[in-house]
Amino acid sequence: MKSTKQIMRTLTASQLLDDAKSYIALGEYYEALHAVNAFLLFQPHHHEGILMKGLCYLYLNENDKARFLFDLVIDEDQNCAFAYYCYAEYYKLNMDYQTALTYINGAIATGEENTTYYRLAAEISFFMQSYDDAFAVINRAIVVNPFREDLYLWRAVILEKFGKITVAVNDLHRAISINPKYVEAYRMKAKLMLKTGNTTDALNDLHKAQQLERLLEQKRTISAYAA
Repeated sequence: MKSTKQIMRTLTASQLLDDAKSYIALGEYYEALHAVNAFLLFQPHHHEGILMKGLCYLYLNENDKARFLFDLVIDEDQNCAFAYYCYAEYYKLNMDYQTALTYINGAIATGEENTTYYRLAAEISFFMQSYDDAFAVINRAIVVNPFREDLYLWRAVILEKFGKITVAVNDLHRAISINPKYVEAYRMKAKLMLKTGNTTDALNDLHKAQQLERLLEQKRTISAYAA
């Protein structure tokens, strides 16, 4: 049986890893790196933690450090789906989309039904201008998890390429219904409203996006002072 101290240590480590994930989602990569480094003090050989540290380095443009950590994990576990995802992200950011697609397909081939992997596969296919493939994969992602707002945004982006503006706007409404503070959805909706000639709604959406961005910036400033 674990002691109280061991249980508390596990809970603390788990929270640090969750904090790192949240910071990455917000694009706050230095904060994520601090959190994941603290987590690795508790569990230095934890593969997900090592890979997340690699992602932080990748998003901070320290590619060599990122690749070193990705290689470290894949050398120990060649069936690690998250490692394949990290490699795919690396090659996507370096605009080697064909290699990125190979890696993300490797992650998906492990059998893990992960919407993040499907979304990345859709992004890469989109960048390769394989819009039919991108649409098929993003639909699969939505079937697996119909409550992620970013999936509807990406499907709207793809639908725009097919000229299906009304359907794309419906997806953006769905994204906003899930997350009413989703700035990117308001911005894209404003763009599509302009395409349809609806300048009133376009300006309202743009104003809403700007309002939300100001609020987010204020929160970041307050958090920085509090730290």
